[in-house]
Amino acid sequence: MGLPMWYLPEWRGGLLSPDSASTTALKDYSQVFDSVEGNTTFYGLPDAARLAHWWQQVPESFRFCFKLPRDITHVADPVQALKGQPGQRWCDFLRAITHLDAAKLGVLMVQLPERFTVADESVLWCFLDELSRCVERGLGANWGGGIALECRHLSFFLKDDTERRLLRGLADRAMDRVIFDSRGLQMDDSNSDAVLDAKRKKPNMPVHAVATGRHPVVRFIGHSQWEKNAPGLQQWHRKLTQWQEEGKQPFVFWHTVGNQDVPGFHRWIMETCWRREVLWPGENAAGQTLDLW
Repeated sequence: MGLPMWYLPEWRGGLLSPDSASTTALKDYSQVFDSVEGNTTFYGLPDAARLAHWWQQVPESFRFCFKLPRDITHVADPVQALKGQPGQRWCDFLRAITHLDAAKLGVLMVQLPERFTVADESVLWCFLDELSRCVERGLGANWGGGIALECRHLSFFLKDDTERRLLRGLADRAMDRVIFDSRGLQMDDSNSDAVLDAKRKKPNMPVHAVATGRHPVVRFIGHSQWEKNAPGLQQWHRKLTQWQEEGKQPFVFWHTVGNQDVPGFHRWIMETCWRREVLWPGENAAGQTLDLW
């Protein structure tokens, strides 16, 4: 369970220590959360020194979930990108992780561009198979994490033969789907610039809570009035519990519009749905959420 990032200046004195900086905030963050949605790699890969600095700040139980770079997923030919220089840089990035501790790597997330439709289905399978080979070269055959796919075109969500093929294909490859739940955001009737901007940018796809592998990923962005998220959160509490009882290890990442208040949203969720107390390092406590699940 985690957030889309581990630092915003607005979090200091709450989730984070008052003197926390972007370079040191991960230590505070990882006292409360056991995972993070690593969107930074979508825009560029860190060098080995920065990667090692991240690894040193978190406990053994922490899991980074990194997104594939956009110079692989958002180009005209993603298969060739994986076989070319972008793929080589990605493979080198994974090898650098093996020199640290690959057990701290949770799920690798593939976000498809909105233009990628079911018409590109054959390309998708070639790409995912090439990605599997790349991951094996970088991390070895015994890496215990997973790969999860986020589709952003409605043609993948029609509950038809195409979607069934997608689910079978992912299951055959022991891969999962990233489920982006933006129902709370889409129901938000606020006219604030932040909400309207988020509605334009965030996907608005149906929510199909199906796990095809061991590591389903849920990305949840809520209504700005938190209590209006309660029905959807109760559904997810039941589904996440079910997946755990089935032996799966789901990952869930909470979002809010702008994310300035997302630590508080998480705390409210844990108190409301999970009946757990959340302590924050910035409040002079040993920040922790005891037994996140």
